[in-house]
Amino acid sequence: MKKTQKQSVPNLSGIFHHIVWTITPRPVWIVGTCNKDGTPNLSTITCVSNSPGPPENIILSMTARRTIANIQRTGAFSVNLCNGSMVPLVDYVGSVSGEDCVKDAVPYDFTWGDKIYVPILSASHYAFECKLSHTHVIGQFHTFFGEVINLQIDANLTPPTDSQEAVMKWFKALDIHKTDPLVYHSALKYFRVGKKI
Repeated sequence: MKKTQKQSVPNLSGIFHHIVWTITPRPVWIVGTCNKDGTPNLSTITCVSNSPGPPENIILSMTARRTIANIQRTGAFSVNLCNGSMVPLVDYVGSVSGEDCVKDAVPYDFTWGDKIYVPILSASHYAFECKLSHTHVIGQFHTFFGEVINLQIDANLTPPTDSQEAVMKWFKALDIHKTDPLVYHSALKYFRVGKKI
């Protein structure tokens, strides 16, 4: 294995997020919340992780003002995995603020969650319905832990539930290209998953 020479980076705080997004391209998600008037609000986000549990939690960090206010008010949100067909919507809801306008310039289909009143995007192959369990604030970023109350999966990708063995067999055979997850790079925008190595 080839050795590399390293050096410290001065003034890291000014470029930290660019460095992180360069070396760790991230899947793109749309967070769905409910506005005070009962309409959906969508926000693009890439700072998403999980805690395996139990209870299972989705963890997301953001600065989106309307989404933060909605989560704090309702204690609920959805997290929708984005794919290549969703780029126009992803780009739009990630570039305008719900504080300034109703985000309806790019059309989209949605339903309300089966267990929680949050918007579930019809184009997303995987959508989590989450109940807020914990909040942590660092600087301008709010980090929300959402307990997963329900998971909706595209019918063509749904795993079996009859045995752990069947689940593992499905998991090992799953072709990630069928889900077509969108990947974000801060400078170069969006990518699709490449070939298996």
